[in-house]
Amino acid sequence: MPVCTRLVRPMSEPPAIEVRGLGRTFRRARTSWHRPGSAVSAVREVDLTVAAGERFGVVGESGSGKSTLLRMICGLDQPTYGSVQVRGRAVAGQSWRALQWLRGEVGVVFQDPMGSLDPRMRVGEAIAEPLLAQRIGDRSSREDRVRELLVAVGLPPEAARRYPHQFSGGQRQRISIARALAPSPSILVADEPVSALDVSVRAQVLNLLNDVVSRRGLTLVFVSHDLLVVRQVCDRVAVMRRGELVEVGDTARVFADPQHEYTRELLASVPTLPPLR
Repeated sequence: MPVCTRLVRPMSEPPAIEVRGLGRTFRRARTSWHRPGSAVSAVREVDLTVAAGERFGVVGESGSGKSTLLRMICGLDQPTYGSVQVRGRAVAGQSWRALQWLRGEVGVVFQDPMGSLDPRMRVGEAIAEPLLAQRIGDRSSREDRVRELLVAVGLPPEAARRYPHQFSGGQRQRISIARALAPSPSILVADEPVSALDVSVRAQVLNLLNDVVSRRGLTLVFVSHDLLVVRQVCDRVAVMRRGELVEVGDTARVFADPQHEYTRELLASVPTLPPLR
């Protein structure tokens, strides 16, 4: 599948995401009364900008800080220091209630669809939940929206009456994508969205993500440890190692001429890297 590129919106529009000097430190539990827990820096001094309409990838091995960075951008975790802005509005340091607008602006697709979908809720209820939280529409319009989204992700409207466990992993991830799109966000964030899926269905879900991002004009932030997937999906890529960004640039340039030794090591670990088309 070729890299999908498209025009980024004019620079006069504020960046979709702007991160400056961002850091997150966790403290390990103390081992005894006289030995306080040590501090662990999951993210350190990260600066990045994602333009509106861009497809931006974050890649790195497990434990590199990718998901922690993502959670802070989405307002699911607060940084220890630094700033996060989404479409020109501050995210870091804001209360959960003050970030109500953010949950309509950013849709999130998590790695494990079964873990992000309530098994006690029917699919239609799960997709409509963000609409209820944002107080969007009445019951009838929400039901129409659920049917529309199910069709958009390749599932029949009657799937709304079933439960998540009645679907395959790939179908559940389609449901998660529909749920993320429900409040019509401008930014779609995907955290390892295909790593829990069988190889046979990964391409289908990636094609779906590409399609919805293109047709709806969304900004995409795509986090993965899989270099080939990031290469297929993203216009630009950031490489993370031990909580730091070690390289950021156009995907084609980074893969063809990596500047950092760690990036070169990651690329060398990929068995085969077919040429870009």
